[in-house]
Amino acid sequence: MVSTDQAAHNFRHFPVEARRSAEAATEGRDQRLRAITKKRSSRAAKLSAEASQRLRRLLGDDTWADLRDLMRQERLTVRDLLQPPQGLESSYDDLHRARRRKAKAFLRSRDIRRESIEAIAADYHEAITDVFAADENVSPGYHLSNNLDRWLSLSPFHDRALPWGVFEPDDSDDPHRWEVFRPPFFGFNFGFIPVRNDNFVVDRVNTLNPSVGDVGISVTMKDSDAGDFDYASGDAFSAIAFAFVPPTTGLVEVLIDAQCVEATHRLETTDEWGWSNSRTTQQNFLMLDVLHPNVAEPSYAAMSTLDETTDDDESFHQEKLTRGTHYFAQLFSAGPVPAGQSVIVCAGTRSFDKSGTNDVSIDSTSDFRWYISSVEVRVAP
Repeated sequence: MVSTDQAAHNFRHFPVEARRSAEAATEGRDQRLRAITKKRSSRAAKLSAEASQRLRRLLGDDTWADLRDLMRQERLTVRDLLQPPQGLESSYDDLHRARRRKAKAFLRSRDIRRESIEAIAADYHEAITDVFAADENVSPGYHLSNNLDRWLSLSPFHDRALPWGVFEPDDSDDPHRWEVFRPPFFGFNFGFIPVRNDNFVVDRVNTLNPSVGDVGISVTMKDSDAGDFDYASGDAFSAIAFAFVPPTTGLVEVLIDAQCVEATHRLETTDEWGWSNSRTTQQNFLMLDVLHPNVAEPSYAAMSTLDETTDDDESFHQEKLTRGTHYFAQLFSAGPVPAGQSVIVCAGTRSFDKSGTNDVSIDSTSDFRWYISSVEVRVAP
């Protein structure tokens, strides 16, 4: 298990030219990611501040301060009423409904329409979703047994089960011939990019056992003291790596056969006030990355998504993929590589989770783990 705030890798087993290309590509990627992260952080902070300012203008400074005081007091009141022994027989739902009634009464007493507050929150959530929108090279992934015809059509090696069948390498001179890479792998790559405001804590755990093709990501986002307009994202990946020598110049095409070990979405939300709301998204992908300066970015195959918008106390636990089952991705590099030059190819998994909240406490965890059974590589025709 490895865990760090910085991207890290192990490429020492690969040819010198492949390592040099990877280092040049990594330096360019780091600069690009730093710029993207800085832009996301700046835009998210600006949107949060603008929404807060709109709310204060709507309420007025005195009413806004009274509102925050009332919210804090009501949280303490509900907490105290739930303490034993009397709290053992208290209904949390009843207490929560009573708190909502107080919220509505407060607004009526100040002649403020609840819809006006909700409009500010709706604009904020739409804008913050755009900030964390992924513009990468994404295609769908596939459940292998339900897409067997497609799998069989992609490669001549698919007339047998690659992890167990007798494998006959293609010794032809075809510049677009497939090559198959299977465990043990000897290289790896991983990284993590968090974006958050002060109320959120964002973290992750990378799983990497290259010798058996074991890659995984667990991303957590927690906002236990929610404020007006909070935000967070956690973007992390784990990948095995190997060297590939392209027979001809072109895009690198890969077929990743991955066995699902774990694929769990978990989300718990706690409504801290009567007109609160939130949206949380968790996304997992299989990924290809070719570490060469000509390749601008990784390519991804979407595998599983949770997307929940709620303003209430809710708990979500979803497993959309089947453990032990094989899935596959067909991916192309985002740029060509030159013939005859060894390059480092990475295959693995990435999770990109994000949340925008308004007075809703969030406890979000996504757990994904895959065994990379095989990676077929060629230069696309």
